[in-house]
Amino acid sequence: MTETIKIGAKSDSDLRIAGSLFLFAGILFYLVNMMAESIYPNYNDGSNYLSDLGARSAPSMLLWDSMLFTFGIIFIASTHFYLRRTGNKLMMVTFIISGIGTIIVSLFPENSILAVHTVGAEAAFLFGGISAMLAYRVTRPPFRYFVLILGIITLASDFLLFIGIYFGLGVGGMERMVVYPEMAFLMALGGYLLNSHSLSAQDQSSSERDRLC
Repeated sequence: MTETIKIGAKSDSDLRIAGSLFLFAGILFYLVNMMAESIYPNYNDGSNYLSDLGARSAPSMLLWDSMLFTFGIIFIASTHFYLRRTGNKLMMVTFIISGIGTIIVSLFPENSILAVHTVGAEAAFLFGGISAMLAYRVTRPPFRYFVLILGIITLASDFLLFIGIYFGLGVGGMERMVVYPEMAFLMALGGYLLNSHSLSAQDQSSSERDRLC
């Protein structure tokens, strides 16, 4: 049985905070990613990994790694508010693992301890995609279909990246096919939750007006 997000007096504030944090995290990633690529000499989206931006000695290292660490913290915090009302422990696990993976990537650049960096990156990729697919169960149509598609794209691209099939996009391009849909999911989910709050407030106002009439 599918369970959708329930909006009520107690959950309304949690959903508003979670939506704001999800949206902020996604915007933060895109803006800092753009700035980091701009200050990295001869950076190429097709041939360079995203993690190259945070490698030791890279001119964008401090900017990129600080952003990833902050993103991971915000992601875990938003998960707390989002899932406190749904009680979905499976989604809680996938969201938190993805956030922890991002923090690991920020603390262990690719040219420090590669094995730890790789585990962190894969945790962020894999469980981020799974989270998007699980969100299908707690959101309403047509939104649920979009998050399902984004989750499928992330997981399929992660598999192709793992086996080395890039379809002409290059390793960097295929990695972005993993990460960008995941970021789009976070921002879309943030907007969805904020809109749910807005609709709830409108419904409550309408009910109050009806009682006064």
